[in-house]
Parts: sequence; structure tokens; C-alpha cells
Amino acid sequence: MASNPFDKLLTELKIGEEQYKYYSLSALNDPRVEKLPFSIRVLLESAIRNNDGFVIKPEDVEKILAWKTTSNQSVEIPFMPARVLLHILLVSHALLI
Repeated sequence: MASNPFDKLLTELKIGEEQYKYYSLSALNDPRVEKLPFSIRVLLESAIRNNDGFVIKPEDVEKILAWKTTSNQSVEIPFMPARVLLHILLVSHALLI
């Protein structure tokens, strides 16, 4: 498995006795991060966390960072969700039909 080129962004957070690690978007030191909508920041964090240089590449991270200029273009970005949440009403309607 290839190493993640963004491992330098890995930050530790201690809450009580527990230690957690996360990829800090502010550690990118890129002014475009603050201008991204929250939903695009979630995609950015996911691309950074899952960056393996094969399926998700550093160029994909750059595409997401350039969202403001590429949002009206057809640009493909990787999406590897960790969780998928569905509203319970959607599920029950699907089961009732």
C-alpha cells in the first residue's frame, strides 16, 4: 500500500484520556480552504484521508481545492464515503412501496 503524501497533516487531539488522529485542513496553509463550502470541505478531508496515489491522487485534492473555478466544469473527483446516512422516513417509504 502506498503511503499517504498528506500524512504531514495528521494531527493528534486528546480528549480526556483518549487520543485521536485527524487530518487538519488548516495545516494545508491554503487560503482556498476557508472559502470552501462545508460540504466541499468534507469531500476534501475525505480525499486527503484516503489519498493513496492510485485511486485518489494529490491532483484530486487540488481539483477539490480549486472548486471555486472548476464548479461550473465537468471535473471528476473521487468520493469514498466512510458512512452513508439515510433519513428514516426515506427507508420506511421504500419498504412500504
